[in-house]
Amino acid sequence: MSAPPILQPRQMRLSLPLVGVAAVAAATVVLFLFDPSRNGFYPRCLLYVSTGIYCPGCGGLRAVHSLVHGDVLAALHFNALFVLSIPFVCVYGVRRFSAMMAGKRPPPLLTNSWPIKILVVEVILFTVLRNIPLAPFTYLAPGP
Repeated sequence: MSAPPILQPRQMRLSLPLVGVAAVAAATVVLFLFDPSRNGFYPRCLLYVSTGIYCPGCGGLRAVHSLVHGDVLAALHFNALFVLSIPFVCVYGVRRFSAMMAGKRPPPLLTNSWPIKILVVEVILFTVLRNIPLAPFTYLAPGP
């Protein structure tokens, strides 16, 4: 029996992001095939189950299911913040992966920068507004 090949430093750097991309792709395929509204094997939001309060992620699985089926309006209804954040997360991920491929240091996620502070305020505001049971805020709730 031969020993497994030893990964070179570049291969090691690239293996974790590729595993992450493969996991996201597999989860997306599952969400394409099985509607979270009709299948009970998906995890339930513990905050919503225990308090009835929608967290910022509530409706995210249904939003992805709608997106992969081409229904952008339904996806925005289920979780607008999540849907609108996808392009930014993808750009950041591509920038990190490109830097890793070039052997450079990936761009840092500056946790004390003003964009991150604005994002935190947006998430808090979104969470508060989607839990107000009056129009027009009811559109932000993920619905049935």
